[in-house]
Amino acid sequence: KSGKSGSSSSSSGWSSSGKSGKSGSSFGKSGKGSKAKSSKGGYWVWTDSSSSSSSWSSSSSGKSGKSGSSSSSGGGWYGAKDDDWSKPSKPEDNDDWAGGHEPQPVSAPTHPTGWKDDGWDADEYYKADIEGVRQECNALIEASERELLPKIVRMVFHDCVGDSCDGCINMDNLDNRGLVEPIEGIFPLVQKYSSKLSRADIWAICAIEAASMAVPGDGHHFPLHYIGRKNCADGDEKGYGGTDHAMCGNDMTNHEMLQFFATNFGMHSPREVVAVMGFHSASTVNRDNSGFGNIGREDGWVENANEYVLSNKYYQTMKNSVWELQRVDNVYPVPSRHQWYIDPIDNGPIMLNSDMSLLYDFEGYIQADKDGVEGLVMCLGHPDAEFEFEGVEDKDIPLCPMAESTKEFVDMYAEDNDLFIKDFGPAMNKILNWGYHSYD
Repeated sequence: KSGKSGSSSSSSGWSSSGKSGKSGSSFGKSGKGSKAKSSKGGYWVWTDSSSSSSSWSSSSSGKSGKSGSSSSSGGGWYGAKDDDWSKPSKPEDNDDWAGGHEPQPVSAPTHPTGWKDDGWDADEYYKADIEGVRQECNALIEASERELLPKIVRMVFHDCVGDSCDGCINMDNLDNRGLVEPIEGIFPLVQKYSSKLSRADIWAICAIEAASMAVPGDGHHFPLHYIGRKNCADGDEKGYGGTDHAMCGNDMTNHEMLQFFATNFGMHSPREVVAVMGFHSASTVNRDNSGFGNIGREDGWVENANEYVLSNKYYQTMKNSVWELQRVDNVYPVPSRHQWYIDPIDNGPIMLNSDMSLLYDFEGYIQADKDGVEGLVMCLGHPDAEFEFEGVEDKDIPLCPMAESTKEFVDMYAEDNDLFIKDFGPAMNKILNWGYHSYD
């Protein structure tokens, strides 16, 4: 009799359909018997004393070596703990396993997950896999001439919006356009490392590596503090699917921005929000995907954005430039937009209303234009700026009030790049750990 692992032959061997785990026994000796994995989790142990020539231990002893008690007909089991062979567990009526009574399976050994203050990169169980994912993501990004760097971080940011980071992107959402490339690029790594890491974990590791690569100099290393993210239940193997979450709006006021980050990422500190927005210094926009930027090229929030460098230039550019608003007309299904620009001739850096809301308080100043295009801001960001929209005179447009809750941190990071990099790492990790680790 072979319990839950399959039928046995008359000579007491396991059949090929059973799962015999590792057997350390020898016939005629008091070996350890054999472990077999149960479909319910844990292990069953099989011994047979029905044949004097093939029993693993003396049938008269009622024990089967270190595997615990055996019934008169041969079936046996071991104790309630995985490594406890001293206290056998058995059915109350001493019946064998085929009699309808099952011993409780023992939990299989598990490996730790959760939060680590010093990160998981040096953990003996996960170390090789985490390092493998980091190295292969690094190579993937370099092979793309670093174009995948901001796309991977954007993908994971969108993944984490909602209840948790769950390794799924719903492509029905227009705001997720452009994320097919990083999803497809990382999928071979998901297949390779899925025995220990979830897809959501692998995405997070790639995002951490991408951010580390964006810091100038050699060897910067943002640590991975959490392992154990769960993949969404309704996505496919690549990560397409899951809940369609509303993304961070392009035309949010300061209050709306802070509320979004508090609700979706547990970020209740304006300083954290300002810090994590600084990744736009290492990012570019594609007009065909988002509707922002310039036609035929990928510009970003700073000069030379395609160098993909994480720095305080985002805050310096925001604070020290004369920004003007323009309407951007796009082709369906990408909606037309309003964006801020510096140079209308060279079409350099741009900012979204949600970026500028870190500096200005647009509450009561944002509306739709005469054609229904959202995001028209009815105030000026600088005294020297012009306002060129049909039917509106410059003299009728006031200066925008400052966003007092966040402006101080824009000023602070604009002056101190090292402080920005120091604050960025924990802020990004807070997003990557959303839904799993409480900071309260």
